[in-house]
Amino acid sequence: MDDNVFLLNIQDKINQEDLFNIRMKFEQLQNKKEILSNLVFLKLQDPIKPLIASIISGCLCLGFLALDRFMMKDYILGSLRLVLSLFPCILFLILGTNYEQDTDLSEIFFVFFCIFLICGIIWWGVDLFLVYKKIKKENYNKIMEFIFNYQKI
Repeated sequence: MDDNVFLLNIQDKINQEDLFNIRMKFEQLQNKKEILSNLVFLKLQDPIKPLIASIISGCLCLGFLALDRFMMKDYILGSLRLVLSLFPCILFLILGTNYEQDTDLSEIFFVFFCIFLICGIIWWGVDLFLVYKKIKKENYNKIMEFIFNYQKI
């Protein structure tokens, strides 16, 4: 397999500057054909799938579910986003509806509900860009680590 064919296959899974770095690395390799034949079997994530899942969940007002983070196997941040976005919103919404007799307290809880809801929406919007870039960077790191480990053997 030619290295240009491989680079064409992965160009949508890594950043353009990283693609250039991989091309330069391929030029320095001595056993390029052998590495390329094994590099084809490396599992790379598609950065578009989590992005589409996040956009669809956001349009359905379910952006707090952190589907994009769970799809890229970032379970800690996904769980954190889920807990910090969903739990306070539900808590303050329930507290706001239960204190109907005290309107001042009810309004305070609804303000907290709105604040946490807006923070969750902003976090979802920022994650749209961060997850896409992080997957591309992880794909690049996988390729470079594979080449480095293969050269050690």
